[in-house]
Formats: sequence, C-alpha cells, structure tokens
Amino acid sequence: MSEADEISGEHGTLNETTHSGTDFSGEDFSHADLSEQTYVDCTFHGCSFRAADLRYACFERCHFNDSAAAHPADFSQAELREARFERCNLAVVDFVRIKGYDLCFSHCQLQGADFSKSDFSMPIADSELAALTLEHCNAAYVNLANNHLAGCRLTDCRLIEACLDYVDLSNADLKGSDLNNVSGKGLIIRGADLRGAAFNNLNPRDIDLTGVKLRVEQLSAVLDPLGLIIDD
Repeated sequence: MSEADEISGEHGTLNETTHSGTDFSGEDFSHADLSEQTYVDCTFHGCSFRAADLRYACFERCHFNDSAAAHPADFSQAELREARFERCNLAVVDFVRIKGYDLCFSHCQLQGADFSKSDFSMPIADSELAALTLEHCNAAYVNLANNHLAGCRLTDCRLIEACLDYVDLSNADLKGSDLNNVSGKGLIIRGADLRGAAFNNLNPRDIDLTGVKLRVEQLSAVLDPLGLIIDD
C-alpha cells in the first residue's frame, strides 16, 4: 500500500502526524480528518480538501499549484481553525466559505486566491471577534469579499487589485501593505492601522476613514481625491 493510499484510508484519517517531502498530487481529501497534521516540503497539486477538517494543521514550504497542474488545490468549505501555512505556494487556490478562526499565512504566494464568503469569527455563537493573519504574503488579486475581518492582521502584504468589497476591516492592522487599486465597494475600514501602507483610491468621500492611523507622508493620498492643495 502506498503512503497516499494509507493516508486516504477508509475514513480519510491520517495515520501519521508529520509528513515530509511527499507528493500527494491529485489525492481527494474531501471530508477527511487531517487535524493536527504537519506537512513539510509536500506537493498537493490538484488535491481536494473540500469540507476537510484541518484544524491546527501546519504546512511549511508546500506547493498547492504550479503552471503544470491542471487544477489548483481546493479548500472550499474546509475547517481551518488555527491552521498555519508558511512559505507555501497557494496561488489561485479556492478557500471559499471556509471556517478559519486564527488562520495564519506567512511568506506565502496567494495571488488570486479566493477567500470570499468565509467565516473567521471565534467559534462561539454571535461572537464579533475575528482572527486572520496574512504577513509578508504576495496576495495580489486576492478575493476577500463579504468577510468580517475586524481587528485582523494583514501586514507587509502585496494586496494590489485585491477585492475588498463588503469587507469589515475596522480596527484591522494593515501596516506596510500595498493596497493600490483595491476594489472596496461597501468597505469598512474605521480605526484601521494604515501606517506605512500604500494606497491610491481610498476616497474619503466614499469610505469612512474615522480613526484610521496614518503617517504624515500619507496624507496627500487621502486629500488628493478631495482636490485639496497642501502647502508646506
């Protein structure tokens, strides 16, 4: 029996807790219990993780998509509470409708990944607390639409052309991120920390910037859409 067959198993439950250098490409882990597993330098091209249990799982230097893969990996509707991805290639991977309280991505390639309509809130009924961390990620063109991300951390990320439609980023930490050309219909960003961030279309006529933290050198990006002239 191959390692992949053993891992899929009758009930989709892994028998090992740590996996290194394994190619799982094409495997179907839909609805599998993969909680608390660790994967290092593994390959998951075309894998389905739909509705899988990935709570507390850790992925380091793993690949979920490349130019030769017919389909990227699919995590839609998966349980990803307190999971972690570090230095992984997750370009155009599907994370639609996941449950991901305290999910963390660090130094990952997330270009075009789709996180729309997901749940990053604390798994307690009617909780207003949300937790998602993206740090030092290339998340250009990422889709975060229709998410409650109040107080979440998206720092030092490349978020150009990101879809932030109907996203609540109030009190979020966005320090050092590139937010140029984002789509922000219905965006809520009150109280967010934008110090050191780059942006070119956060028009105060359209978006409530009350309490937003900025550095002095960023003021022109806010005031230019109003037609104001700053004389220093």
